[in-house]
Amino acid sequence: MMCDNIQLKRSKYSFIGRLATLGVLLILALGSVACDSMVNVIDPDIVTPESLNSEAGITTMRAGTLGDLAVALSGSAAGHGATPGLILMSGLMSDEYDYSGTFPTRREADTRLVQNTNGTVERVYANLHRARAMAEATLDLSAKFGGVPELESEMHSVIGYVYVFFGETFCSGVPFSKAPADGGELIYGEPQTTEQMFNAAVKHFDAALSAASGNDRLANLARVGKARALLGLGKNAEAAQTVASVPTDFVYNIEHSTNSRRQENGIYILTTVRRQWSIADGKGGNGLKYRSAMDPRVPWDGGTTFGQDDITLYYNQLKFNSSSSPVPLASGIEARLIEAEAAMQAGDNAKVAAIHNDLRATVGLDPVDLSGMSQDQVMDYHFKERAFWLYSTGHRLGDLRRMVRVYGRQVSEVFPWGPYFKGGEYGQEVTFPIPQSEANNPFYKGCLDRNP
Repeated sequence: MMCDNIQLKRSKYSFIGRLATLGVLLILALGSVACDSMVNVIDPDIVTPESLNSEAGITTMRAGTLGDLAVALSGSAAGHGATPGLILMSGLMSDEYDYSGTFPTRREADTRLVQNTNGTVERVYANLHRARAMAEATLDLSAKFGGVPELESEMHSVIGYVYVFFGETFCSGVPFSKAPADGGELIYGEPQTTEQMFNAAVKHFDAALSAASGNDRLANLARVGKARALLGLGKNAEAAQTVASVPTDFVYNIEHSTNSRRQENGIYILTTVRRQWSIADGKGGNGLKYRSAMDPRVPWDGGTTFGQDDITLYYNQLKFNSSSSPVPLASGIEARLIEAEAAMQAGDNAKVAAIHNDLRATVGLDPVDLSGMSQDQVMDYHFKERAFWLYSTGHRLGDLRRMVRVYGRQVSEVFPWGPYFKGGEYGQEVTFPIPQSEANNPFYKGCLDRNP
C-alpha cells in the first residue's frame, strides 16, 4: 500500500475524520519519520494516545498542528496527483493562476463554477478544519498540564488564521464543530456568517496576544492576523493601529521539507514539477499582468512548453523554487500594506505613496507618484501592489472580494470575466461552497449566501 494513498476511515460523526485518528495524523506530521519508511518503524507505539496525554505530548501535538496547517495552505506532494492547498485553489479562483492541468475539480475553481461535490475543495475544507481541531486539542492538553503560554499563543493564532481563511475564501455559513479531547461525540457547530468568522478570528488573535508572554515573534504573528481579520470587517484604521509596532523585516513562515512527501511544498510540486498551475497574465480581461510586468516580486520563466494538459502554454513560478521552500503566513511587509490601505481609505494619498515607495525601494523598484490619481486609481494601485508583494500566499481572493464587499466595486470589474481561455465562460461565483459532506451536521444549511 502506497503511503500517500493511505485513507483514514471517516467517522459517521465527522467530516474531518475526528481526532480518533490523531495518532496516525501525528506520525504523518512529524519530520523524524519519512513517509516511505513508516512500514519499517520498529516501535508501533512511538505516538499513541497514551503518550500524547502527557506534557511531552504537547510538543508533539504542536508539530502535528503546524504540519496540518502547512498541508491545508500549501498542499503537499502526497496523494494522487499531489495535493493542492488553499493557496493554489484560491489562486485559480482569482487572477493569479491559469489551470494548465486536466483535473476537472481544479478546472472548476479556474472557471469559478465550483460545485459542492468538488472533491479538491472538500479536501481543502477538511484540512483547514483538521488544523483547527488539532490546535484546539493542543490547547486543551496544555491547559490540562497547567498551561504553556507561548505554545497557547501560537495555537490561538493558528485557529484565528483558519477562521480568516474560511472568511476570505468560502461562502457564508461555514460551521465550526468541536471534537472533544476525550473522544466523545462531536459537538456540532452552527453556520457562521462571514462577519462572524472574522470576529471569531479577532477573539483568537486577542487570546494569542495575551498569551505571547513577551515573545515578539508570536505577538507579531497575532497582530498581523488580527489586522487581516479587521480588514475583512472593513475596520481599516483599527487594523493599522494593530500592526503599527510590527517591524517590516518580520516574517513567520510555514515550513516545508523533503523529510516526507506530505511535508513537501505543494505549490512547488504542482507548478514546477507537475506543470498544472501556470502564472496568469491579464486573466479574464480584469486580471493583473503578473508576467508582462517583469516584476522582481513575481519571478517566472517558461512559455516554451505546454502544461500537463498539453494545450496551455506553461509559465512557471520561481517564488517557491524547491520542495522545502517556506511560505510566509504573516510578515512585516503585510503590516505596512495594511497601514497603506487604512491611509487609502482615509484619503491620505501622500501616506499611501510613502509606504509603497519605501517598500518598493527594498527590491530596487522606482517610486510612483500618486498625486495625480483619482481615489479609484489609488485603490487600483494599492491592490496591485498588494497582489505583487503577496503573490501566491493566499491573499488575492480575499482582496478581490474585499474590493467588492467593502469598497463597492462590481464583481465584473475586478474578477476574471467573459470567455474562458479553454472554452465557455467564467462563472459569477467568488467563494468556495461548503462541501456536501458537511451535511452530516444537523445544523448544515449549505451556503447562507454567495455574496462577496
